[in-house]
Amino acid sequence: MTPKTLFAVFVFFLFAAFPAAATVSISLESDGSQQPVTSGSRVAWTLSASRSVEDTNTEAVELVITMTAPSVIANVTASGNQWSCTTSSSTTVCRTSLAAAAPFSNRLRVEFDAPATADGGRFVIPATLATSLPNTHPSISTEMVVNTYRTFAVTTADDFGAGSFREVIARANERCDFTAACLITFAGPMTIEPQSPLPAVTACNLTIDGGIAPDTSQDFPRPVEISGAKAGFANGLEILSECGVKLRGLTVNNFAENGIRLVETKATDYRVQWTLFVEGCFIGTDTNASEARPNGLRGIAVESPLASVVILNSTISGNQRSGVAVWAASSIEIDSCRIGVGRDERALGNGASGILVNGGNALIRSTVAYNRDFGVAVGPDALHVDAGIDGLFANGVLDYDWGLNGPTRTDPAGRMPPAPELIDAVYDPARNKTTVRGVLPAEGRHVGFHQYSIRIYESSGGRYIDQFAQTNIAATVTGDISFTMNVTGDLRNHVLVGQTIFSEDVQEGETDSSEISVPIVAH
Repeated sequence: MTPKTLFAVFVFFLFAAFPAAATVSISLESDGSQQPVTSGSRVAWTLSASRSVEDTNTEAVELVITMTAPSVIANVTASGNQWSCTTSSSTTVCRTSLAAAAPFSNRLRVEFDAPATADGGRFVIPATLATSLPNTHPSISTEMVVNTYRTFAVTTADDFGAGSFREVIARANERCDFTAACLITFAGPMTIEPQSPLPAVTACNLTIDGGIAPDTSQDFPRPVEISGAKAGFANGLEILSECGVKLRGLTVNNFAENGIRLVETKATDYRVQWTLFVEGCFIGTDTNASEARPNGLRGIAVESPLASVVILNSTISGNQRSGVAVWAASSIEIDSCRIGVGRDERALGNGASGILVNGGNALIRSTVAYNRDFGVAVGPDALHVDAGIDGLFANGVLDYDWGLNGPTRTDPAGRMPPAPELIDAVYDPARNKTTVRGVLPAEGRHVGFHQYSIRIYESSGGRYIDQFAQTNIAATVTGDISFTMNVTGDLRNHVLVGQTIFSEDVQEGETDSSEISVPIVAH
């Protein structure tokens, strides 16, 4: 054996006798909401120390998490199973010991008071992880963030002066940009009667909150009423902001023009996506949604091609023309609303259609009834509209209409998916099933890797109830497509209707829905 070989053997046994030092792979992550909160409110975050599945260390390891809060954040507490935490001044230190090598996630709950400042802002508590063994994981630091509202309080129902709604809107317009989320609150229940048009809302990232919690029932009164009875020819709230406005828990009525109007400004920045979020509002009724107090035009008018609008849990009824009119938009979602309907499902119909969509993409899942013209009307400039029919009833012309032209079975232009043609529905006592047969027409249908779904409903008392069945059809062939659906139960003498749902991309979900088919009676 040569001297060189002997040296190599010596080195091998040397390192075999002294194995490499143990290491761990443990990360630190944070989880919590970054939605804005009011000043001084209690905030909770979770920190997770997680061992990687590649970590095979079998030695005990000590973990230390250190958090240092800015001086404006108070009352920091931290707790967790097998963690020991202490706080001194602005620094909180938490320790634990781990013996197991298996993957784990040890959690710490961290709570603190948001800064008590009306000026708002973004505040950060950094956190770092130290381990008693060398840690190979790159993620050993994280942040807990709290965003507080810049707050403006309406303290009087007077139309002018400090603390009036008019003055507060003007201040918010001046001070609300992207540096902090802004919030307008009201000192208590009040009726505000502007003597002239209110200033348009141009503020960024602004919430106007009438003082109700999210998801509050529409049978619960709204405490803040904005009445246009003395405002002259005016809109209620005109939104000219390109950077996000949320309206919650407001009643807006008696304006000569629209209750709420979202309009494009002349200085549009096409890099910005406009957003308007309306939640829990009453538009065109009193504060109990029990009687009509009409706005002279529409309840809500959307006139911006870049707008993304979400309307949730709101009553939009009693207006002189349509409840919601979309003249131009990117997208609009109307969910869990009452359009033309008031408290206790009383009739408070709008004077034209419940919802008019003449721009953008619309998704509608709401109760739309008692409106003078159509329930949901689709104009020639709408791109895609998907409206569920189980909330549509008792509208004056049609519950759901594409083209503003009455019943449309097929659309040669292909915007509306063809309505199904129901041929027969026969009950078989031996199987206790009702077999529904029909045809999906070829005219206006897109051929390709798309999906059409046929849904069967019962029509009873003018309503579409009990979605009995659905069948999916791949649109890869030309010509009419026959379909058969078996519904469990005896449906003899029941009136059945169908609706077609089109999904351009199955992964992306529904895109368009057809008008309602001609009804048939099962036998």
